[in-house]
Amino acid sequence: MGYGDRSGDSARSTSARSFDEQIAALSRAGSTQGGHTELRRIEAEATLGGGAALLLLRGNRDIASLLLEVERVIPEYDRENESRDIWLEVRPEAILRFSGATDKIRETLVEFANRKGYGIDWVGIREILPDIGPDWREQLRERLDGKRPTNQGRRARVDAPRHVDDGLSFTNAGELKVYRALKRIQEQDLRNDETIGIFPLAGGRVLGRTWEPDLIVTYKGRAGVLEIDGPYHNQRRAMDVTRDHIFRDSGVAFIDRIPVEAVDDDGELMGALRRFLRRLGETR
Repeated sequence: MGYGDRSGDSARSTSARSFDEQIAALSRAGSTQGGHTELRRIEAEATLGGGAALLLLRGNRDIASLLLEVERVIPEYDRENESRDIWLEVRPEAILRFSGATDKIRETLVEFANRKGYGIDWVGIREILPDIGPDWREQLRERLDGKRPTNQGRRARVDAPRHVDDGLSFTNAGELKVYRALKRIQEQDLRNDETIGIFPLAGGRVLGRTWEPDLIVTYKGRAGVLEIDGPYHNQRRAMDVTRDHIFRDSGVAFIDRIPVEAVDDDGELMGALRRFLRRLGETR
């Protein structure tokens, strides 16, 4: 489905409505404080997704793919300059990759926002600050003393991990549920000499990027990436397509996505995972 293709709209869930539809619905609902805050948040997300799509369509593939590093979009009002701003927040290890691209990102996102009538005046990029707890001294000493680092679950470990199984960290309950479903298939459906490996949130380096896919699965001598799509996947399709191309260029045999709605339906989830494994095993 390309940009502007509205086929299949009737089958979309409410959570997957376009940003324009969500903004129109909130505008009709009135101007309560909660509704106003949600409207600004959706406009900020729409600006990021729309700006990424414009960059990609204009041939700025590398800059568009940088926006996959953005993990939070924060709308703010600058009282001193009387301007409406948005901050794109990225992990500290990714901030240097935006050097030289910030002006182009700002220009494109502000252009998109103004043509949409969002009234956003400025876009900035900054680091996500870690959420530090009372045990920060112990954690710092461990790192300074050379405790072996791990690339697993970097996203989940910014805060104290809440979703853990088999010593592995997960960002949310949905990722953990998919992991456990894959583990059932591993333990119950497959022979010991033809089974799967499951690697959740395995940080790795592709060309120009450090990324952490939701799950890497190995099967029959092939590696596949399995991503769990959140409710705003339809609006971030340009970034997802770019990410998939980079994974394929890096030797990943097959990439598939599970809609977040399927995670809550055991039958649908198991069907999707078995289909993923079948296609991964058949990939040449």
